[in-house]
Amino acid sequence: MVQKKWTFNVGVTGVSMKSRAIITGEAEINLTQANLIKAKVFNRQLSPAAVNLIKACAKVCYATKKSYDARTSGYVTPVKDQQCGNCWSYSAMGAFEASYKRVNNLIADASEQYVVNCSGGGNCGPQGGLAYLVFDWMVDNNKNVATDASLPDAGVVGACPGGTPVSQYYATDWGVVDPSGDVLKIASVASIKEAICKYGPVAASVNVTDAFQNYTNGVFNEIPSNYANPSSNHAIVLVGWDDDKHAWLLKNSWGTDWGEDGYMWIDYGTNNVGRRASWVIARKALTKVITTAPIKTIPMRNN
Repeated sequence: MVQKKWTFNVGVTGVSMKSRAIITGEAEINLTQANLIKAKVFNRQLSPAAVNLIKACAKVCYATKKSYDARTSGYVTPVKDQQCGNCWSYSAMGAFEASYKRVNNLIADASEQYVVNCSGGGNCGPQGGLAYLVFDWMVDNNKNVATDASLPDAGVVGACPGGTPVSQYYATDWGVVDPSGDVLKIASVASIKEAICKYGPVAASVNVTDAFQNYTNGVFNEIPSNYANPSSNHAIVLVGWDDDKHAWLLKNSWGTDWGEDGYMWIDYGTNNVGRRASWVIARKALTKVITTAPIKTIPMRNN
């Protein structure tokens, strides 16, 4: 580690013995698909609700600060543990839950399983999925997400339940962090900081390796990011930063027995972190009553 100039440690973690396919699950897309997203989000106007939220939060977080941790504001929900290659659903719901807390001052616990079953954003298999497709599905189709208590992660793709969940987990807006709207790019440090302050923790991608899988603590700085032609295989949530560390605070979906209680400090310029960064804004809930009655679903084989 000294020869490689690593500033982090590796060891046995809760995912050390798991296959890469089980603990990652992000899909790859081509230029045509990326351009469709770019055309969709570029210059799209924010809803009045989103504008009001940004104004209200402007005094809480400043992108010029040397450090920020959304956990201290109570915006970050507990670390979960994905049961199949559906990291993209955890990334999406991690960002959404943070926004829901900002908007409603209520804790959300959204069902990643429901997202896998119903959103069309991906699956548990080798094809994987994409977090921003979940946001697109929620916003453009006015879709609600069930609670995790009603439909926990079963580690397989299931049938989408009929009806509308009563959780009120809706979203009003979403967007790509990079100003160009290009999801193939790694967003700049300044752009990600600004997005975290405006919208809350953001869904983003990173390239997972053996060292990443076995990370225990420190500032992860394995492989310099390839800004010209980046690749990624895992979706996570960026919840803060520390300029003294030159690092993002990354929330993972591998349980609390990985990293620093489920989190990682990762250098701004390593392992293509920040690729596909996207944000979402939750809708204001109509009531404060959330029902968690079980949803009946039919398990299906893993794709």
